[in-house]
Amino acid sequence: MQSHITTIGVTGTPGCGKTTLCSNLPFQTITIEDLAKKYDCIGPTELDGAASVDTEKLSKLWQKPTELTIVDGHLSHFLPVDALIILRCHTDILRQRLGDRGYTEEKIQENVEYELMGGVWSDLLDDTRPKIEGDSKILDWISSGCPHITSPFDAIDWISEI
Repeated sequence: MQSHITTIGVTGTPGCGKTTLCSNLPFQTITIEDLAKKYDCIGPTELDGAASVDTEKLSKLWQKPTELTIVDGHLSHFLPVDALIILRCHTDILRQRLGDRGYTEEKIQENVEYELMGGVWSDLLDDTRPKIEGDSKILDWISSGCPHITSPFDAIDWISEI
C-alpha cells in the first residue's frame, strides 16, 4: 500500500451498510460520532434524532492516525481522509432499512431522494482523492494503494432504473 494512505472514509446515505462493511474490515475503525465527541464537535440531538457535527472544526482539530484507520460515517467525506469508499443502496432496500430503524416517513423520503440523486457524489464532483464505489474488492483496492477507480461519472444511477 502507498505510504500516504493512512485514513479511508466510508461514506454513503444513512442505511446503506457503512457500519456493516466497517465491522468486516480487518483495520482499526472509528466513527464520525466518536471523533466528533472526542473533539467536542457534536451538537445537540435534533428533533429527527440526529446530532449535527461541525465537520469544519473537526477537520482542523483531528489528529490523523499514522496506521491505517477506517472512518465510518456519512460525513466522513468532509474530513481530510486520504481515500474514500462510497457505498450505495437500492432505494427499495434503503427504505426498508430506515423504516426498520424507526425513521419518520419524511426522513425516509429525504434519504431515499438523496440516494436517488447520487448521494454523496454531489459533494465530491471536484474531489481528487482516490475513490471506489461499492463493497466488493475493497481489500484488493486497499492493498493496491487505493488507486483511483470511480468518478461521479461512473457512479450507480438509480434513476435510470425507474
